[in-house]
Amino acid sequence: MQDLFQNYMDDLIKLREAFHSELTATAEELTKAMGLYAARSEAALASFMEKVSTRGAELETAAAVRFNQFRGLPANAGLSDVDNGSLPRTPINADKVRIATAAEQALAEGLHVESDGDRKPLPVRSIALVKSDPVQSEPAA
Repeated sequence: MQDLFQNYMDDLIKLREAFHSELTATAEELTKAMGLYAARSEAALASFMEKVSTRGAELETAAAVRFNQFRGLPANAGLSDVDNGSLPRTPINADKVRIATAAEQALAEGLHVESDGDRKPLPVRSIALVKSDPVQSEPAA
């Protein structure tokens, strides 16, 4: 009986060692796989961030071009020109000057009217009511 019990215990110890070695091997494989996954994830994230940065720069350039066109400047005038002082003006014709002057005057007048706190109310116009003769309906035949 003692031998049977000893054989049983030896088999259990062998089984535990085999299970432990399999578990250790699996843990090592998992660690390697996680390291590989982390490296690939970091590479993918770096690639994505580079693409986002490039796209952001493209969008910023496009926005600067549109803004320059809106302001009447050449489309290729860069943002760095603003920091260096006055920008070269594009040639403008007399119609544009007149329109701009009229717009500035209208804006100034509008601002003046809005800020004029003690302005007088507009005079009330009197309306004369005129009575007309009542329209007689035709007699029924």
